[in-house]
Amino acid sequence: MIKSSEKILITAGSTYLDIDAYACAVAMAELLQLQGENAVAYSKAPCNYSVCKSLIKDSLIARELPSGFDEDNAKYIIVDVSDPDFLKSSVPLDRVAELYDHHAGFGEYWTSRIGEGAHIEFIGAAATLIYREWKKAGLEDKMSPPTARLLIAAILDNTLNLTSANTTEEDRVVYRELCEKIEDSEEFPALYFSEVQKTVEADLKNALFGDVKSIRDNPILPSCMGQIAVWDSDSILARTEEICLWFDSSWDSWMLNIIDIQHNCNYFICSSREHQRKIEQTFDVHFKSGIAKTALPYLRKEIIKKSYFGSNF
Repeated sequence: MIKSSEKILITAGSTYLDIDAYACAVAMAELLQLQGENAVAYSKAPCNYSVCKSLIKDSLIARELPSGFDEDNAKYIIVDVSDPDFLKSSVPLDRVAELYDHHAGFGEYWTSRIGEGAHIEFIGAAATLIYREWKKAGLEDKMSPPTARLLIAAILDNTLNLTSANTTEEDRVVYRELCEKIEDSEEFPALYFSEVQKTVEADLKNALFGDVKSIRDNPILPSCMGQIAVWDSDSILARTEEICLWFDSSWDSWMLNIIDIQHNCNYFICSSREHQRKIEQTFDVHFKSGIAKTALPYLRKEIIKKSYFGSNF
C-alpha cells in the first residue's frame, strides 16, 4: 500500500526498455502526478528499437534518481515485468508496492508479497492495464496526447497491430479510446511501424541485441531468444548469414523471432539443428538454410507458452 506522503518511483527491468515499459512508466507517473502524488518515471536501462524518437522526450523518464529520492525512502511501482530475477539487481524487492505486467508466471510470488498490489494478467499489452487505472480514477479525459500516443504504440507493438492471439477485447477498446485523443489516429500505425523499420535497418545488430531474453529450463527452445517486429522483414532476412555470425559469437544456444507485420507471419532463425528439429515438431514449420516461416504471427511469450503446452496452447 502506498501512502500519499511517500515518494514513488515507476520503473521496469534493468536490461532495456521497450515501448510498452516506457509508455507504462510515463503514463503511470502522469496519472499519479495528477492525483497529487510525488511520482517519477525512472530507469537507467537503454531504450530498444521499439521506442521511436518521435514519441519521446528526454524529460519523460529520469535517468538518475531525482533529488530527494533514494532506495530507502521511495516505494516502487513495477511495469511490464514480474520476474524477480530480472528485477533484483536494480530494484529493492521489499520496496515494491504495486506491479503491472502481462507476462504470466509470477502471480503467486507477487500476490504473497504485495496482495492486491499485484496486477498480472495474460493480456495484449501492459499499457492496457495502466489505462485501466486511469479509468478507475476517472481521469482518462485529462491524459495528455503525447502519453496517449505512447500507449497506442505500446498496444500496437505488443499485439502485432491488434492481430496476435493474445489480443483481448479490452486491448481493442482501450486502443479505440486512446485513438480519440490524437489527431492522426488513422495514419498512426503505419507511421509508427515505418519509423521502427528505419531504426532497425539503420543499426541492425544493436536493434537485435536490444531485445534478447533468457529462457530457462525449456524443453524445446534454445536458452535465449531475440525478437524484433517490423513492417517488412525482407531486408533483415537478406542478412541472415551475418545475423547468425553475430548470435553464434555471443550465445551458445539461441533463436531469433522476426515478426513480419505486413505479411502477418513470423520467421524463426536458428543455427542449431537439434533445436530446429524440436521447433519444427512443435510449430509445424520447416527450416531451410536456418530459416522457418510460420503460418501465423507469434509473440515471444506465445512461443514460450506453446513450447510448454504444445497443442493445448
